[in-house]
Amino acid sequence: MPGETVVVVFPSRSILLKALDFITELDYLDIEDAVIVAKATSGEVVVLDGEISADETGIAGGTFGAAITALGLVHLGALALPGIGSIIALGTGALIGGIIGRATGRFATYLRDVGFKNYQLESLASQLEEGHPALVLEFSSSHSDVLPRLKEELKDYKAELVERLRETWQGKGEDKTT
Repeated sequence: MPGETVVVVFPSRSILLKALDFITELDYLDIEDAVIVAKATSGEVVVLDGEISADETGIAGGTFGAAITALGLVHLGALALPGIGSIIALGTGALIGGIIGRATGRFATYLRDVGFKNYQLESLASQLEEGHPALVLEFSSSHSDVLPRLKEELKDYKAELVERLRETWQGKGEDKTT
């Protein structure tokens, strides 16, 4: 079952953490991606994942672009310009390098968007109760009985729901799989 996505809802954060330790030790699951989704008491949705945002890559790209451009201009002899010409050349070069680096970093993030989509996580979060975090797992497995087996093994952790992500949407009358 390549590319299987499953949602597991737990009664508390501490139980989720214990279950997560257990799940990572399962030899029949090859976890490709994992996200924790929770709803705060204020109603705010909290998503914990390993994705890097476009702003983060933009800042990194801008900083790197500015530094490389300034160093390149120094190497080409910008410091030999008379008066404040060297400062203007380095400043302008760093600014242009920073702008290009930021745009490139943000663009690369959009091209690499491989995680769960925002509408998927928002749909899931709207179904969650406060204090009941969900673990969304994307995994590949050669076993055909993964879902029933996972349900059985997570009973000790009081998992309230173990379903495929698509079934979770359809259970609420929504079909956002397109």
